[in-house]
Amino acid sequence: MAPLVLTHGCSLSNLPLFVAAGAGIFAAEGIDVDVQRYDEMSATGDALSSGDAELGTAAFTQPLIDAGRTNPPRLVAGSGLMGIALLAQPELEKVTDLVGLTIGTFPGDPLEVLLHDVLVAGGLGPGDVVIRAFDRIEDAVEAFDDRAIAAVTLAEPHANRLRDRGARELSDGRELWGDPFPDTVLVASERLVAERPQTVSAAIRAMVRAEAHIHADLAGSIAMAVEHFPGYSPADLATAALRQPPRVDLRGLVPTVFGRWDTLTALGLTPGGPAPAAAVQLDLLHAELGAEHPSGVSSSARQGT
Repeated sequence: MAPLVLTHGCSLSNLPLFVAAGAGIFAAEGIDVDVQRYDEMSATGDALSSGDAELGTAAFTQPLIDAGRTNPPRLVAGSGLMGIALLAQPELEKVTDLVGLTIGTFPGDPLEVLLHDVLVAGGLGPGDVVIRAFDRIEDAVEAFDDRAIAAVTLAEPHANRLRDRGARELSDGRELWGDPFPDTVLVASERLVAERPQTVSAAIRAMVRAEAHIHADLAGSIAMAVEHFPGYSPADLATAALRQPPRVDLRGLVPTVFGRWDTLTALGLTPGGPAPAAAVQLDLLHAELGAEHPSGVSSSARQGT
Protein backbone atom coordinates (compact mmCIF):
# COMPACT_ATOMS: atom_id res chain seq x y z
CA MET A 1 0.00 0.00 0.00
CA ALA A 2 1.31 3.45 -0.92
CA PRO A 3 2.23 5.80 1.94
CA LEU A 4 -0.50 8.09 3.20
CA VAL A 5 0.13 11.65 2.09
CA LEU A 6 -0.41 13.81 5.17
CA THR A 7 -1.61 17.34 4.67
CA HIS A 8 -0.53 20.07 7.07
CA GLY A 9 -0.48 23.84 7.44
CA CYS A 10 2.28 26.43 7.71
CA SER A 11 2.28 27.23 11.43
CA LEU A 12 3.73 25.71 14.59
CA SER A 13 0.30 24.40 15.53
CA ASN A 14 1.24 21.52 13.20
CA LEU A 15 4.21 20.57 15.40
CA PRO A 16 2.69 17.29 16.71
CA LEU A 17 2.41 16.00 13.14
CA PHE A 18 6.00 16.95 12.34
CA VAL A 19 7.19 15.20 15.51
CA ALA A 20 5.04 12.12 14.94
CA ALA A 21 6.65 11.78 11.53
CA GLY A 22 10.20 12.81 12.47
CA ALA A 23 10.41 10.70 15.61
CA GLY A 24 9.06 7.62 13.85
CA ILE A 25 5.88 7.58 15.92
CA PHE A 26 3.58 7.20 12.92
CA ALA A 27 5.73 4.29 11.76
CA ALA A 28 5.62 2.72 15.23
CA GLU A 29 1.82 2.90 15.06
CA GLY A 30 1.90 1.05 11.73
CA ILE A 31 1.25 4.04 9.46
CA ASP A 32 3.53 4.66 6.47
CA VAL A 33 3.34 8.42 5.81
CA ASP A 34 4.57 10.97 3.30
CA VAL A 35 4.87 14.45 4.84
CA GLN A 36 5.50 16.99 2.12
CA ARG A 37 6.39 20.66 2.57
CA TYR A 38 3.69 23.16 1.64
CA ASP A 39 4.43 26.83 0.93
CA GLU A 40 0.90 28.05 0.21
CA MET A 41 -1.89 28.38 2.73
CA SER A 42 -4.44 26.96 0.30
CA ALA A 43 -2.42 23.78 -0.24
CA THR A 44 -3.96 21.97 2.73
CA GLY A 45 -7.54 22.56 1.61
CA ASP A 46 -6.64 21.74 -1.99
CA ALA A 47 -5.03 18.44 -1.00
CA LEU A 48 -8.09 17.45 1.00
CA SER A 49 -10.66 18.48 -1.60
CA SER A 50 -8.78 16.75 -4.43
CA GLY A 51 -8.44 13.52 -2.46
CA ASP A 52 -4.64 13.63 -2.70
CA ALA A 53 -4.61 13.57 1.10
CA GLU A 54 -7.23 12.05 3.37
CA LEU A 55 -5.45 12.51 6.68
CA GLY A 56 -3.40 15.23 8.30
CA THR A 57 -3.62 18.55 10.05
CA ALA A 58 -5.68 21.49 8.84
CA ALA A 59 -7.18 24.73 10.06
CA PHE A 60 -10.00 24.08 12.51
CA THR A 61 -12.33 25.94 10.15
CA GLN A 62 -11.71 23.51 7.26
CA PRO A 63 -14.15 20.76 8.35
CA LEU A 64 -16.90 23.38 8.70
CA ILE A 65 -16.18 25.02 5.34
CA ASP A 66 -15.99 21.68 3.50
CA ALA A 67 -18.84 19.92 5.31
CA GLY A 68 -21.11 19.95 2.27
CA ARG A 69 -18.74 18.50 -0.29
CA THR A 70 -18.26 14.86 -1.25
CA ASN A 71 -16.01 12.95 1.16
CA PRO A 72 -15.49 15.93 3.49
CA PRO A 73 -12.77 16.15 6.14
CA ARG A 74 -13.89 15.34 9.67
CA LEU A 75 -12.31 16.87 12.74
CA VAL A 76 -11.11 13.83 14.72
CA ALA A 77 -8.63 15.33 17.21
CA GLY A 78 -6.64 18.45 17.99
CA SER A 79 -3.12 19.50 17.12
CA GLY A 80 -2.21 23.01 18.30
CA LEU A 81 -3.72 25.99 20.08
CA MET A 82 -3.91 29.73 19.51
CA GLY A 83 -0.78 31.50 18.25
CA ILE A 84 -2.57 33.72 15.71
CA ALA A 85 -2.72 37.52 15.81
CA LEU A 86 -3.74 40.73 14.09
CA LEU A 87 -0.57 42.81 13.85
CA ALA A 88 -0.39 46.45 12.76
CA GLN A 89 2.23 49.02 11.87
CA PRO A 90 3.69 50.49 15.10
CA GLU A 91 1.87 53.82 14.88
CA LEU A 92 -1.58 52.17 14.75
CA GLU A 93 -2.74 51.78 18.32
CA LYS A 94 -6.29 50.45 18.07
CA VAL A 95 -8.60 48.67 15.67
CA THR A 96 -10.46 51.84 14.70
CA ASP A 97 -7.16 53.27 13.41
CA LEU A 98 -7.45 50.77 10.54
CA VAL A 99 -10.43 52.49 8.89
CA GLY A 100 -9.72 53.00 5.20
CA LEU A 101 -6.41 51.13 5.34
CA THR A 102 -5.34 47.87 3.70
CA ILE A 103 -5.15 44.69 5.80
CA GLY A 104 -3.68 41.41 4.65
CA THR A 105 -5.19 38.04 5.49
CA PHE A 106 -5.60 34.46 4.24
CA PRO A 107 -9.02 33.44 2.87
CA GLY A 108 -10.79 30.47 4.43
CA ASP A 109 -8.34 30.30 7.32
CA PRO A 110 -8.85 31.11 11.01
CA LEU A 111 -6.74 34.17 10.22
CA GLU A 112 -9.55 35.55 8.06
CA VAL A 113 -12.11 34.63 10.71
CA LEU A 114 -10.05 36.41 13.37
CA LEU A 115 -9.83 39.57 11.27
CA HIS A 116 -13.60 39.62 10.75
CA ASP A 117 -14.32 39.11 14.45
CA VAL A 118 -11.79 41.73 15.57
CA LEU A 119 -13.28 44.30 13.21
CA VAL A 120 -16.83 43.57 14.38
CA ALA A 121 -15.77 43.73 18.03
CA GLY A 122 -14.25 47.16 17.30
CA GLY A 123 -17.47 48.42 15.76
CA LEU A 124 -16.22 48.03 12.19
CA GLY A 125 -17.05 45.80 9.26
CA PRO A 126 -15.13 44.45 6.27
CA GLY A 127 -16.35 47.43 4.24
CA ASP A 128 -14.52 49.85 6.53
CA VAL A 129 -11.11 48.53 5.46
CA VAL A 130 -9.48 47.28 2.27
CA ILE A 131 -8.84 43.55 2.57
CA ARG A 132 -5.98 42.08 0.54
CA ALA A 133 -5.88 38.31 0.20
CA PHE A 134 -2.62 36.40 0.33
CA ASP A 135 -1.76 32.73 -0.15
CA ARG A 136 1.97 32.78 0.62
CA ILE A 137 3.10 33.91 4.06
CA GLU A 138 6.32 35.30 2.65
CA ASP A 139 4.35 37.64 0.38
CA ALA A 140 2.28 38.95 3.29
CA VAL A 141 5.33 39.55 5.47
CA GLU A 142 7.11 41.33 2.62
CA ALA A 143 4.06 43.53 2.01
CA PHE A 144 3.98 44.45 5.70
CA ASP A 145 7.70 45.20 5.80
CA ASP A 146 7.31 47.39 2.70
CA ARG A 147 4.32 49.14 4.37
CA ALA A 148 2.12 48.14 1.43
CA ILE A 149 -0.37 46.94 4.05
CA ALA A 150 -1.20 48.55 7.37
CA ALA A 151 -1.90 45.31 9.22
CA VAL A 152 -1.92 41.56 8.71
CA THR A 153 -3.18 38.41 10.42
CA LEU A 154 -0.45 35.83 10.92
CA ALA A 155 0.27 32.65 12.87
CA GLU A 156 3.46 31.59 14.65
CA PRO A 157 6.35 31.70 14.05
CA HIS A 158 5.72 34.41 11.49
CA ALA A 159 3.72 36.62 13.86
CA ASN A 160 6.53 36.69 16.40
CA ARG A 161 9.00 37.77 13.74
CA LEU A 162 6.90 40.85 13.03
CA ARG A 163 6.56 41.57 16.75
CA ASP A 164 10.35 41.51 17.00
CA ARG A 165 10.44 44.11 14.22
CA GLY A 166 8.12 46.44 16.13
CA ALA A 167 4.65 45.44 14.90
CA ARG A 168 1.85 46.25 17.31
CA GLU A 169 -0.46 43.41 18.32
CA LEU A 170 -4.11 44.49 18.16
CA SER A 171 -5.51 41.06 19.00
CA ASP A 172 -4.38 37.51 19.69
CA GLY A 173 -7.92 36.16 19.58
CA ARG A 174 -8.15 35.18 23.24
CA GLU A 175 -10.32 38.14 24.20
CA LEU A 176 -12.85 37.04 21.56
CA TRP A 177 -12.65 33.25 21.39
CA GLY A 178 -11.51 32.32 24.89
CA ASP A 179 -8.29 30.96 26.30
CA PRO A 180 -7.43 28.52 24.93
CA PHE A 181 -8.89 28.09 21.47
CA PRO A 182 -7.87 25.68 18.67
CA ASP A 183 -5.91 26.68 15.60
CA THR A 184 -4.93 23.46 13.84
CA VAL A 185 -6.68 20.10 14.17
CA LEU A 186 -6.25 16.52 12.99
CA VAL A 187 -8.65 15.73 10.16
CA ALA A 188 -9.53 12.53 8.33
CA SER A 189 -11.78 12.14 5.34
CA GLU A 190 -15.27 10.79 5.88
CA ARG A 191 -14.31 7.77 3.76
CA LEU A 192 -11.18 7.06 5.78
CA VAL A 193 -13.09 7.26 9.06
CA ALA A 194 -15.73 4.86 7.72
CA GLU A 195 -13.48 2.38 5.92
CA ARG A 196 -10.25 2.45 7.95
CA PRO A 197 -11.08 3.65 11.45
CA GLN A 198 -8.10 1.70 12.80
CA THR A 199 -5.79 3.93 10.73
CA VAL A 200 -7.41 7.07 12.11
CA SER A 201 -7.13 5.71 15.65
CA ALA A 202 -3.46 4.93 15.06
CA ALA A 203 -2.92 8.50 13.83
CA ILE A 204 -4.60 9.86 16.96
CA ARG A 205 -2.36 7.70 19.15
CA ALA A 206 0.67 8.98 17.25
CA MET A 207 -0.39 12.60 17.76
CA VAL A 208 -0.97 12.03 21.48
CA ARG A 209 2.48 10.46 21.82
CA ALA A 210 3.99 13.33 19.81
CA GLU A 211 2.40 15.84 22.19
CA ALA A 212 4.03 14.05 25.12
CA HIS A 213 7.35 14.14 23.23
CA ILE A 214 7.01 17.92 22.76
CA HIS A 215 6.35 18.49 26.44
CA ALA A 216 9.33 16.32 27.39
CA ASP A 217 11.81 17.65 24.81
CA LEU A 218 10.84 20.90 23.11
CA ALA A 219 14.28 21.50 21.60
CA GLY A 220 14.43 18.01 20.11
CA SER A 221 10.89 18.36 18.82
CA ILE A 222 11.66 21.71 17.20
CA ALA A 223 14.60 20.13 15.40
CA MET A 224 12.15 17.86 13.58
CA ALA A 225 10.19 20.86 12.29
CA VAL A 226 12.97 23.23 11.19
CA GLU A 227 12.90 22.01 7.58
CA HIS A 228 9.29 23.19 7.29
CA PHE A 229 10.21 26.75 8.33
CA PRO A 230 13.08 27.93 6.12
CA GLY A 231 14.72 31.08 7.41
CA TYR A 232 13.85 30.37 11.05
CA SER A 233 16.37 29.16 13.60
CA PRO A 234 15.54 26.54 16.25
CA ALA A 235 15.63 29.36 18.82
CA ASP A 236 13.06 31.34 16.78
CA LEU A 237 10.75 28.34 16.66
CA ALA A 238 11.16 27.48 20.33
CA THR A 239 10.18 31.01 21.34
CA ALA A 240 7.20 31.04 19.01
CA ALA A 241 6.10 27.57 20.17
CA LEU A 242 5.36 28.97 23.61
CA ARG A 243 2.52 30.96 22.03
CA GLN A 244 1.17 27.94 20.16
CA PRO A 245 1.22 24.88 22.45
CA PRO A 246 0.08 21.43 21.33
CA ARG A 247 -3.30 20.04 22.35
CA VAL A 248 -4.60 16.79 20.88
CA ASP A 249 -7.49 16.42 23.31
CA LEU A 250 -9.94 18.93 21.83
CA ARG A 251 -13.05 17.59 23.53
CA GLY A 252 -13.51 20.64 25.75
CA LEU A 253 -13.18 23.09 22.86
CA VAL A 254 -15.89 21.87 20.49
CA PRO A 255 -18.18 24.84 21.34
CA THR A 256 -15.38 27.18 20.27
CA VAL A 257 -15.16 25.43 16.91
CA PHE A 258 -18.88 25.67 16.22
CA GLY A 259 -18.89 29.20 17.62
CA ARG A 260 -17.14 30.37 14.44
CA TRP A 261 -19.96 29.14 12.19
CA ASP A 262 -21.75 32.49 12.00
CA THR A 263 -18.56 34.28 11.00
CA LEU A 264 -17.81 31.71 8.31
CA THR A 265 -21.32 32.23 6.99
CA ALA A 266 -20.94 36.02 7.06
CA LEU A 267 -17.73 35.62 5.04
CA GLY A 268 -19.59 33.56 2.43
CA LEU A 269 -17.58 30.43 3.21
CA THR A 270 -20.60 28.32 4.19
CA PRO A 271 -24.19 28.10 2.91
CA GLY A 272 -25.61 29.14 6.27
CA GLY A 273 -28.29 27.27 8.12
CA PRO A 274 -27.41 25.19 11.16
CA ALA A 275 -23.79 24.24 11.80
CA PRO A 276 -22.96 20.72 10.52
CA ALA A 277 -22.71 18.56 13.65
CA ALA A 278 -21.07 15.73 11.67
CA ALA A 279 -18.04 17.94 10.91
CA VAL A 280 -16.67 17.09 14.35
CA GLN A 281 -16.34 13.38 15.16
CA LEU A 282 -14.40 12.77 18.38
CA ASP A 283 -15.57 9.23 19.15
CA LEU A 284 -12.23 7.71 18.16
CA LEU A 285 -10.35 10.32 20.19
CA HIS A 286 -12.51 9.58 23.21
CA ALA A 287 -11.91 5.86 22.81
CA GLU A 288 -8.14 6.33 22.57
CA LEU A 289 -7.70 8.67 25.53
CA GLY A 290 -9.55 6.50 28.02
CA ALA A 291 -8.47 7.51 31.53
CA GLU A 292 -7.46 11.08 30.95
CA HIS A 293 -4.43 12.82 32.39
CA PRO A 294 -5.23 16.33 33.71
CA SER A 295 -3.09 17.88 30.96
CA GLY A 296 -5.21 16.23 28.30
CA VAL A 297 -2.57 13.57 27.57
CA SER A 298 -3.30 10.07 28.82
CA SER A 299 -0.86 8.47 31.21
CA SER A 300 -0.16 5.65 28.73
CA ALA A 301 0.76 8.19 26.04
CA ARG A 302 3.16 9.93 28.41
CA GLN A 303 4.89 6.58 28.89
CA GLY A 304 5.08 6.09 25.12
CA THR A 305 3.01 2.91 25.17
